[in-house]
This record gives sequence, C-alpha cells and structure tokens, in this order.
Amino acid sequence: MSQGQIYALVTLMAVITVMLVRSGEVKWWQATCIGLMSFYLAMTPIGYAVIWIVNGIAGHV
Repeated sequence: MSQGQIYALVTLMAVITVMLVRSGEVKWWQATCIGLMSFYLAMTPIGYAVIWIVNGIAGHV
C-alpha cells in the first residue's frame, strides 16, 4: 500500500470509529475495525503482518 492509500484508509476508519462511539454500541466486528485502524496508523512491525493478512483476505496479494 502506498502512503496515500494508508491515509485514506485510516481517515475512513476514523470516521467510522467516531460514528460508532457516538452511537454508544460497539460490537466485536466494529472493535476489530477500530483495532485495524490502530495498526495501520501505528505501522508497527506487527502492522505489516496485519496488512499482509488483510490484503490476503481482500485478494490483493
């Protein structure tokens, strides 16, 4: 992923996170999306493994 794609993805996930928190009800899959946003934002070494898994699931590998 390029930096531009990462910024776009993090921005989208941040907007979704704000909407979920405002609703007051966070389900397990929503918490997973919030966690993914955190990995993409931090770009820690484990973040690259998460990116590889997400790209594999999405079919972009």
